[in-house]
Amino acid sequence: MKKFLSVGTLILLGVVGSAWPAFAWKPHENHFEPGTELRKLGQDGANQYCRGRFNDLVKTGDLSSWDARFVNHVWAHLGANKCVYNTTQL
Repeated sequence: MKKFLSVGTLILLGVVGSAWPAFAWKPHENHFEPGTELRKLGQDGANQYCRGRFNDLVKTGDLSSWDARFVNHVWAHLGANKCVYNTTQL
């Protein structure tokens, strides 16, 4: 009986775990919350939305000056529902 429960638990954890994909961000990828459901906007609309949100964060000083100066690309990651800005790797 003990083996059955542990196997059942492993199967349950595997099913639940696979429903929530993990996203590994590269060192030059910095993400922030978009404040909206990006998937509804489509990739192009979400990219544009994230660029606007990024510009707002720069204007309000909510990003470090280093991040604001060395950003080379702002985009939307629809799967993670995150806005992402890439910084140049020094």
